[in-house]
Amino acid sequence: MEDQAINQRVVIIGAGAAGLTAAEALKHKGYQHVTILEKADRAGGKCSSVEIEGCIYELGAGIIAKNNKSVFRLAKKYNVRIKPVEFGRTVLIDPADGKPFPKQRLEEKRSLLKQVLLTYRTLVRQHKDIAKPGLVHVDPELCIPFSDWAKQHNIELLANELAAFFTGFGYGYFNDIPAAYVLKYYSWDTIKSFIKRQLYTFPDGIQHLWTAVAKEHDIRYNVTINSIKRDEGVTITTDTEQLQFDKLIITSPLDEAIEFMNATAQERELFSKILYIDYRTIACSVQGLPETSGYVPANYSSDRAGHPVFWYHRHSGTGVYTFYVLGDWKMSDDEVVDNVTDLVEKMGGTLTRVHTIEHWKYFPHVTPDTMKEGYFDTLESMQGAQHTYYAGELLNFSTVGLTSEYAEQVVKKHF
Repeated sequence: MEDQAINQRVVIIGAGAAGLTAAEALKHKGYQHVTILEKADRAGGKCSSVEIEGCIYELGAGIIAKNNKSVFRLAKKYNVRIKPVEFGRTVLIDPADGKPFPKQRLEEKRSLLKQVLLTYRTLVRQHKDIAKPGLVHVDPELCIPFSDWAKQHNIELLANELAAFFTGFGYGYFNDIPAAYVLKYYSWDTIKSFIKRQLYTFPDGIQHLWTAVAKEHDIRYNVTINSIKRDEGVTITTDTEQLQFDKLIITSPLDEAIEFMNATAQERELFSKILYIDYRTIACSVQGLPETSGYVPANYSSDRAGHPVFWYHRHSGTGVYTFYVLGDWKMSDDEVVDNVTDLVEKMGGTLTRVHTIEHWKYFPHVTPDTMKEGYFDTLESMQGAQHTYYAGELLNFSTVGLTSEYAEQVVKKHF
């Protein structure tokens, strides 16, 4: 029976972190007929690295924590360099005048430490299952917006701190996002990684990791899928050919898959509820700014959509900065660049050139009410139906580590 299984033909839609991790896990199990179909001309998905003036910059995901074991294993296997993040000076800026906020008072620091080490640590232990791959059986308490949950537990000072790496990194606003997502992102192991500064980056770019993994698999790039039919098996029709498979793993956006797949009514209903964040990365040259990275807390609300929430200066001695913006799907890139330019000028600098803008359809998620209705329990119960498995960002959380972790589990559990 096992020999029959590993001889099955498996197709994976998407060559991002989830798709490539799934392919690796299948290969480890002995599967020999695995094909990945990718609509882009490269592997990596939202792991996108570019070279500007001789240095590598990340336009999407780029940092991993010590507890991201699946990613570390792949990097070791393919001899991809990883190094600790070089923590330079960071500041919190008031966008009204471009000046840094005053440093925290000693009393605030003590309160914050108490909220982290006592209250939050206890709460995370009470909800320890949220750290497991997937989002099934989420406690209803964690289905309310995180801002409400933080208020209930008197950790609003901590919530303000957590927003820097949550909203600033493109995961939306705390008054919209279910607490379950925040606790999954900020597991206790991840919190320890932040506290101990056990965060890592890829000197050659994180895309280099997935490019290295991709070379060991059967990937077809620039593929336009016209239809996927699932009956006795899986039939995929592209612009150039018709392909037959036994099993299908979808790691690409599920709401896009129903456009060409013979989706069931249940799939259409579930996938229509998926929401995304309009997240944009602007890499530009700037003169006159200190070599700092920073956050703009006043922009962590929807009424400030289109304004920078975070910027990063990666390479010492260069004038290239990456600015990150949560948009509203309506604002043009020119308007966003104007907002970045305005902030730079208020901080005393001059934006001299925009090198590239990446517009991401970021962080697939659902509303608090949809999560409370058992959305992920229903989706998980559909694994394997019509020869189909789901293993993308939506099923766990949109970090490289958590996305890879879930894809690995799907293969271990169902193949």
